[in-house]
Formats: sequence, structure tokens, C-alpha cells
Amino acid sequence: MTNAPSQVVVFCPLPPKPNGIADYFAEQIPYFSRTTQVVVVVENEHPEPTGIAANITVLRLEEYMWRQADFACVPHIYHVGNNPDTQYMLPVLLSKPGVVVVHDLNLHYLVDLTNLSKGDKKGYELALTNNYGEVGKIIGQQLNSFGWKGQFMPHELMMNASIITAAERILVHSKYSADKIAALGHNQVKIVPHHFSPAARQYQPKLKMHYRGQLGLPGNKPVITSMGFIAKAKQIKSVLTALAALKQEGLDFTYVLAGQCKPHEYDVHQDIADSGLVDNVIVTGFLDEDAFFKYMLASDLIVNLRYPTGGESSGTLTRAMGMGLCCVVVNIGPFGELPNDCAVKLNWDERFSDNLQNQLKRLIEDKQYRVTFGKNAQKWVERTHNIAVTTKAYLNEAAQIVDATNFTTKALNNSSRKYLTEQQVLDWRLSSSMSANSNNLWWQANTVPIEQSSVLSISHDSLHQTTVLSSLFGYGEEQITQLTPECLSQHSIIDTFPLVVCDASLNDIAHAPVNWFANLNKVAGMGGKLIISLQNPNNLFSEYILDRASVKRLIEAAGFSIDKIVAGPLDVSMLNDHTPTKEYWVFVATKRSWMININPEVYQNGSSELKWLYKSNKGVDVKETQND
Repeated sequence: MTNAPSQVVVFCPLPPKPNGIADYFAEQIPYFSRTTQVVVVVENEHPEPTGIAANITVLRLEEYMWRQADFACVPHIYHVGNNPDTQYMLPVLLSKPGVVVVHDLNLHYLVDLTNLSKGDKKGYELALTNNYGEVGKIIGQQLNSFGWKGQFMPHELMMNASIITAAERILVHSKYSADKIAALGHNQVKIVPHHFSPAARQYQPKLKMHYRGQLGLPGNKPVITSMGFIAKAKQIKSVLTALAALKQEGLDFTYVLAGQCKPHEYDVHQDIADSGLVDNVIVTGFLDEDAFFKYMLASDLIVNLRYPTGGESSGTLTRAMGMGLCCVVVNIGPFGELPNDCAVKLNWDERFSDNLQNQLKRLIEDKQYRVTFGKNAQKWVERTHNIAVTTKAYLNEAAQIVDATNFTTKALNNSSRKYLTEQQVLDWRLSSSMSANSNNLWWQANTVPIEQSSVLSISHDSLHQTTVLSSLFGYGEEQITQLTPECLSQHSIIDTFPLVVCDASLNDIAHAPVNWFANLNKVAGMGGKLIISLQNPNNLFSEYILDRASVKRLIEAAGFSIDKIVAGPLDVSMLNDHTPTKEYWVFVATKRSWMININPEVYQNGSSELKWLYKSNKGVDVKETQND
């Protein structure tokens, strides 16, 4: 059993921010503080926190930045959600390792707030590149040039790769989210159920009619409620359509939309009017916690539909189920993991609307049916969502950060690098006895940054390359790991490197160039530098076109952005002997993404055609397709 750390720094909004994550963490704080000193960092403009114990230190972001040296060895926890209230923490999260609590798997809007929402289209393009490699870059370019942004793009492109990569350890609330993150290559993901709110125990289901009287709700007909922000993805229109049909059948009810409207996103009042349910629907607006719980217990059933899902787990749903209420959900994502006897789960298919209408009718008419679901849900939540257990899991994960020997971040490294001066390189060249027959262009062009923690050297002539790396660029023997180009696909190295220096021939990659560059992606750290020098031999044979432009394209398709290209012969011969001179190409690149385009295409400048990277044994056989 891991001991709790003596101190933690937590980046999270706090009440009175109207934010579910703020309420969630505020409920955990008393359990944290039993064993651990808690420092909470909030944004500079955050309102004065309320309901927080005096022994909890609250710092504004600016205060934290002034004092960050004091917390250098303290584990950090970041609560990230797809909303503006967690934007402030991103610069620290991307540079300081810690435990990242991913409340929403889809973080597109959060990233959008840092660039596109501010008019920074280039920044948005870079974010897309970091998350989706070359394909993301193309999408960003299309937006930048033509304003193309699909209606479902924010739902389909979750934009979470950079934040996930930056995390040392990740906490999620569902297997759905854990599997999605593990698929991105992160192997430190733990599922911690969304805890049941202790505050809910102050409210009694037996006082349902009393609460209805306080809230002005009718006591003589069923009350159906949807809780939380009134957003389009909550499928409120589907509920209104189903209820309108049931009203036509003679059923009477009240439908409460207990939450804040988002008129810029969804005009719910228009849909209410169009459905003919103006007399049946109540829109409350934002609710404080007391009214929130009373509206919940005043209800007969809760409709919590979400499609599409952003991988979020609903705190509202956990509270409702824990209080013994029957809930209706879409059988997708985290909601699909609910036990079948604990909620009414509707498949999202062509029969969704009919099934929703039929289930609502049965739930309105059959009290025993809905009570059974509610009781099962309450028992399940009590058994699996205990706040003392979930809080302990948080502290255990934080303690793992303290115990880690490698206290470094895997975040995208955009910091400036140090290089030698050109004169230093020239002086070393004049004083060294490097063979003119070796590839020296990569170091003569001064492409290698100094003071990286480690370097992977890939070369047929390991002695030559390591000599240069140590003698010229100052890398110690213990910092250099060696591979040969032919062993790149078979290596057993599990680490990634901030610097990869590769000296190879086009013949090394000729058989499977896409796979070869994909293997370079595996060994390069996110934001790391790749220096790759390729000899273009006279006897090259490949099924693939491997000219300089195509190689550049392949490197970009493998998740890198090209920073610089140097090309030329190794040395100029003054003998005028017409001996063919080997040409070398040096590509300096930065790893931007884990995403690899396994079917790269070459776009011809000024042409409407696409040229595929393929060459038959009989010669060039370029397949062309029209660019619609």
C-alpha cells in the first residue's frame, strides 16, 4: 500500500464557480486534508472561494508562478474538463509532470479556447498537427485557407493527445475513457469511479412532496427532469418530441429542465414552443446546490441523454442514481457501462425515438417499474462510488509521482534549445581528423542541439557518429544509446529520446519507407528533435519514389514537422576527375504527434492530381486520381 503524500498541489476551480468539477473537488478536499496538506491553484480572476476550510492554501496562478520553486518536488494533480474554467492550468500542465484527471475525454473546445477562439488559426493548425499529425495539419490548413470546419468536427476530433502525453499518470471515471487513452500509448491509466456526493445525504426521498411544494411543482402528476446545462448533445429535442406524442395520447406530466441555458448553442425555448409543451415544461436556469438536490428528489425519473458523447461521466447521474432515482441514458460510452438493471439504457439506432417514447410512457404509467431501477441504482452506487475510497486512490496515484525516480515531463517540448556557434563547429572541423568518406554534413551544418539529457545514435558507423557527438557536441558516453539502421524495426528500446541522430542510406529505407519512419516516431520523444542524414547512392532500387520531396513527405507523414533541410555533397573535389559525388540530404525535424499517416500521398504543386508513392518493377507507374 502506497502512503499518502505529505503535500499535493491541485489545479482546479473551486466554488462558487458554476462548474461541476469545482463542486466535485470541493467535496474531496476534507478527505484529502486528513493526511495531506493541500494547496489549490485557481485562475487569477477566480472569485473568492467559498466553503473551503481555513487549513487549505489557495493560490492564484500568478502567486503559484512566483513560488513554483517551493513546489518543485510536490506532486501535482490537474483536473481537466472541456470548459473555460480549466484553461488557465494548461501551460503548467504541459511543462510540469503530474496526475491528470481527465473528466472529459473530448477536449476540443478547451484547446480551441487557447487559439481559434482568439483568432489564432495558425495556433489551431499546430494543435491539430500535435494531435493528429499530418492529417491534422491538412485539416488546419483547410480551415485557415477556406474556413472549412465540419459541424461534427468538435465531436469527432477530441484534441486530447498533447494533454494526455504530458501526464505522468492519468485518472478517469470509466473503462471507455481508459481504453481510449491506452490506445494512444499511455500505460499509466487508472479508473476511479465518480464519487457519490456526501451532501446528497442531507436530503430525504420521503420529503418529495414537501420539496415539490417549495419549488412550486404539481403534486398530482409525474415530474420528469433533465439536470445540468441545457446543451444540444443532451438530446432535449428528442425528449420534447417523445413527450409531445405522449401528450397527444392523453398523458399528463411536468418536464423540468433544471439547469442553465446555452442560447448561443441551442435555442431550447423555440423547441419547447414548436412541440406544443409550453404548459408542461419548466426551465429553471442555473441552480444552487440546495435547489439542485430538491429538484432531483422532487422528480419521478431523470432523463440524462447524451449523444454524441465526449467520454464524460456525469456527476449529476451519479447523484441521481445514488439517491434512488430511475435514470434514462443512451447506451453509449461510459453510460453503456452502467449495469443493465440500474438504468434504462437506450441504443442509439434507427429505433431510438420510438424506444424513448415507449420507455417514457411505461416509466410514467408504471411506478413499480421505475422504482425498481432506482433501488438497484442506489445499491450499486453505495457499493462502488464511496468518496473515501476514490479520494484514497487519488492520493495513492499522487504518491507514485513522488516515488518516481524520473521526475520529468513527457509534454510537448517547445522550449528553446542551445546550439554551438558556427565558428565553434568550423574550428573543430579544422582541428579534427574526421574521414572525408564519412557523412559529415549533419554536423558540419550545425544541426545538433547540445545539453539534451540523452541521444539515440543510429548509424552504420557508430564509432564515427559517437565520436562527433561526444567530442564536438559534448555528449557523455552514458548519454548515448546506439542502434544500426537495419535494427531500428527490431529494437527492444522502450524509452523515448529528446534527440535522435540518424545516419543512413536510402537503401536502408527502400523496402518499407513508411514503416521505417514510423519506427523513428516510436523512439523519438514528443517535441523531440530528429536529425536524419540520408545518403543517396547511385545504385538505389526501390518500389517507391524516394526523391528529396518524397522523403520529406514521408517524414511529415510519420508525425514530424520539418524544421530545416540541408542537401549537398560531403566535400567538393578540386581534381576535376568527373567522379560521381555522393549526395547527402539532412532533415531536421520535430516530433509533433504519435499519429502516423500509413498511406501518404504526394500532392503536385499547381496540379489537380494526386500522385501515389508507388513504382513498379518495370519502371515508374504512377497512379493518378482526380482531385475533386
